[in-house]
Amino acid sequence: MTGIQEHDGRRRETLLRVHRPNDCIFTLSLTIDPAKDIMFTEFYDYGPSGDDPGREYGYSVHAPYDALKTLADAYAPGSEGPAKDRLIDAFKHLIASGELGDHLPLKTNQELVQRAFEAAGVMTAADTWVWHNSE
Repeated sequence: MTGIQEHDGRRRETLLRVHRPNDCIFTLSLTIDPAKDIMFTEFYDYGPSGDDPGREYGYSVHAPYDALKTLADAYAPGSEGPAKDRLIDAFKHLIASGELGDHLPLKTNQELVQRAFEAAGVMTAADTWVWHNSE
């Protein structure tokens, strides 16, 4: 299941959404925000279970928005169309081909994307986000 959210030029594309048997919703998303950056996120949302009230983990890679064309050209060389669409389509292809996806170990999607961004000559920053339900 995928989905697009677009507002004021900011586009967030859910590239992959899987409900795992351990009550974890796993997602891969790409956010392109002209006012901020380009962000790829590997996200785990664990629902409450037994004594565990639930938790979420996000592993992101950030790149400057002005690197959009560079990244689109690196991921989709020779393709036509707006850079935003070319980059999103390239990520969908990486998931369809199995190069990125739910089958990889924790944080591997983040690491692969960060290496690819840097190989394209784009400066990156990695980020980890954690939330634990304290109810």
